[in-house]
Amino acid sequence: MKLLKFYQWITGTMSDFTRPFQNNEALYNQARSFWGHLEALSIIIIAICILLGIVMAISYYKPFNDRPGRHYKPIYWGWFLIGTIVLGFVTTLGFEYIAVTPKLNGALILELKIAFANALYSGIIYVLTSWLWCQFNFPTNAYRLIKF
Repeated sequence: MKLLKFYQWITGTMSDFTRPFQNNEALYNQARSFWGHLEALSIIIIAICILLGIVMAISYYKPFNDRPGRHYKPIYWGWFLIGTIVLGFVTTLGFEYIAVTPKLNGALILELKIAFANALYSGIIYVLTSWLWCQFNFPTNAYRLIKF
């Protein structure tokens, strides 16, 4: 699936990425291959941000706040949001680094950009899941931060 378009605002297009390699046929083909592999794995990259955002929100509202010790202060919600963003960045970058070859100049920058965007998307999913959790009154001891 061609879901890399969700990251186009930060990564640019394939022609932007391959432009520096146009003078060298071998590097140009490697760059196109690299982009193609990222494109093929884009469904997994998006699944990482969705699953991570949902799992972190659920773990904040249920297991974390069900333990004794007054964990349900609003500051902890923010810490979980920051944790979601950091974990999203590290997980995405690790997946990209292991799953996609070849490595060439500029590939790491592209992987970092996608990981950064995916981390932001993970945070957005976390906020949306939190909003849904608070709106529909799912059971929790947590402070309902985004209840309208």
